[in-house]
Amino acid sequence: MSSHERTRAEDDLHVTLDITTPASTTRPRDPLDDLTTPATARLARRADRLRRRDVSRFERLAQDHDVAPRRLRLLADAWAEAGRPGIDALGPAIPVDQGLMERAGDVIETWRRRHFPLDALRVDVWRNRLTVWWMRPTGDPTGVLESHPLMQLRRTDDGRWHLYRRAVQGEWWPVVVRGRRRRQSLSACLDAVRADPLHHFWGSQGPPDDLAVGDSMPDWPLG
Repeated sequence: MSSHERTRAEDDLHVTLDITTPASTTRPRDPLDDLTTPATARLARRADRLRRRDVSRFERLAQDHDVAPRRLRLLADAWAEAGRPGIDALGPAIPVDQGLMERAGDVIETWRRRHFPLDALRVDVWRNRLTVWWMRPTGDPTGVLESHPLMQLRRTDDGRWHLYRRAVQGEWWPVVVRGRRRRQSLSACLDAVRADPLHHFWGSQGPPDDLAVGDSMPDWPLG
């Protein structure tokens, strides 16, 4: 790409920040809805332990609670990701300081400009969740871009940021970055997306060319 084409491409790329309300949807009843938060946390902790030690007992645990094994694995992953705050993050979106969420959107824009200035992202804000879309070229001569779900970031009351990926089945799935026993900042989540060794975020082709390789984001005051 020539320097002129490169400059023009940068001028055409941008990040938008929209505060939107997702369309209401009706979902089937979840047996876990009947559990208190402490009971859900105990079930998640037990599921996380059993799936690593005894698959048959894990499957029986799912049957005993009338929960699909995949749903129980989701709960176990939320526990492995952050413990009790991970269970909270898995729950419904909650109202938070929207100014803080908008500042988090600014951090994501800084991250994009530093590492992937030739790529466009769109950030949607809903309560305590930031959903980031990668706007990919389609090959259409008109320059139309298609949106690809890159990541979702959720903030819980303890100030922790939780990283989620979009699974093939369509749901958002928690990703373990630092583990439940360590503090986890927004910057740590973004560094994990940038590296993406398991191809959770950018797809099988891996992330775009990183123009600031080795330059990690500092931890920001907002966490």
